[in-house]
Amino acid sequence: MNRRADIERVLPWALALLAVIIWVGPMQWVSGVVPQISDIPTYQGAYDQMVAGNLPYLDFSLEYPPGAAAIFWAAGVLPVSYGMGFSFLMMVALVLTVIPVTLTARALGLGLWRQAAAGGITAFIPLLLGGLVGTRFDLALAALIAWMLWAVVTDRMTAAWVLLALAVLVKLIPLAFIPVLLIVHVRRHGGRDAMRSALIGLAVLLVVAAPVAILAPDGLWDSVAYHLDRPLQLESTGAAYLMGMRLLADVPLAVETSFGSQGLAGGAPDLLALVSTIVLVVLVLAIALTVLRLLAVQPPSADSAIFVAGIAATSIALLVGGKVLSPQFLVWIIPSAVLIGGRFGWPSAWVAALAMLLTQAYFPRAYWHLVALQQPEMGLLVLRNAVLIILLALVWPRRGMEAPLRDETRGQARGRPTTKPQR
Repeated sequence: MNRRADIERVLPWALALLAVIIWVGPMQWVSGVVPQISDIPTYQGAYDQMVAGNLPYLDFSLEYPPGAAAIFWAAGVLPVSYGMGFSFLMMVALVLTVIPVTLTARALGLGLWRQAAAGGITAFIPLLLGGLVGTRFDLALAALIAWMLWAVVTDRMTAAWVLLALAVLVKLIPLAFIPVLLIVHVRRHGGRDAMRSALIGLAVLLVVAAPVAILAPDGLWDSVAYHLDRPLQLESTGAAYLMGMRLLADVPLAVETSFGSQGLAGGAPDLLALVSTIVLVVLVLAIALTVLRLLAVQPPSADSAIFVAGIAATSIALLVGGKVLSPQFLVWIIPSAVLIGGRFGWPSAWVAALAMLLTQAYFPRAYWHLVALQQPEMGLLVLRNAVLIILLALVWPRRGMEAPLRDETRGQARGRPTTKPQR
C-alpha cells in the first residue's frame, strides 16, 4: 500500500515532466515538418495595440473576453519572440492541466493505471492533436477547467466557482457548466451555501468585466455578437452532415470565408446553424436534468463521478451541438473525458484520444483540401464528428460511474468528504 501511495504522489509530477519533454522535443519537430495555420499573428496584433496604449474593445475590436487579452499581453512581455513567449505560456498551461487531471483521477478513486492514462493522454495532447495547441490559447482554458474539476471533487466549492469565473473570462463556453455545478453544490451543501459561493465567483467576474463594460459597452457586446452571428463553420457537425450528403448524393455546397474562418453558405447551412443552436441548448438542459435525477437516487459517494461526467458531456455537447467546431476546441474536453468512471471509463479516454488523432489527420496538413470539398478530407471530417457523438454517448452521466471506495481514511474526496471541507 505504501508503494502505491508513493507512486501516486510522484505520478502527477512525472507526467508533468513528460508533458514538458513532449512539448520541447517531438512537438517542435512535428510543427517544423507540418506547415501550421497559426492564430499567433492575431494575438500579436492585439498585443501591439495594447503596447501602443490602445484599449481592447474601446480602441480596437477583440473577439475574445478580457482574460484572453491578458494572455496575449503576457506572451509579449516575455524576453523572447512573441511566438516563443506564447508557446511557453501554453506549455505551462499544459503542465497545469496534467497535474490537476492526475490529482483528480486519484481523488476519484480511479486505479493507478487509470490515473496514469488520464494524465498521460493529457500530456500527449501536443502529439495527438498537433502543433496547433502551441498557436491557440485553449490550453489555458483547459487548465482552468481541470482545476475546477479538482476543486469540486475535493469539495472546495467556492474555489470551483472562482475558477469557473476565470475560465469564462478566457472563453465564454464554461457558462454552460453552471447548471451542473449549481446542482452538485446544492446537493452537497444546500442552496444558501451555493448562492454564496456563486456570488463570489460572480464578483470575480465583475471585477474584470465591469470596468470594460463601463468604458466600452459597445465593443464588449460586439465581441459577444461576433460569435452569435457566425455562420455554420466548415468543421461543425451540421457541416459534416451536409458533407455526408454530398458524398452520398452529390448535394451542392458552397464554402465562404468570413469571421476569420471558413463556413458553408446557403439556405440549408443557415437552417442547420439554427438547428445546431437549438440542439445545443436541449443537450445542455438534458445533461443537467440527468445529473439532477441521478443525484436524487445515488449515494453521496457518487456525487463527484456524476459531476465529472456532467461536465464531460456538456463539454462534448458544445462541440457536437455548436455551429462552430474549430480543431483546438478538442482541448476543452480532455480534462473531463479522461476521468470518466465505471465500465465506460477506458473507452471514453481512448475515444477522446482517437478524436484528436482524426482531427490531426486533416488539420492543418489537408485543411485546404477540406475547404475545396475533396472527398478524402470530407470523409475524415464526417468520421471525426461521428466519433465525437459516440464519445458523448460514452460519457453521458449514468449509474455506476463512481469508483469503489478503497479507504475513506486516505482523505480522498469522492462525493462528500470524510473530513471538514476546505473552503
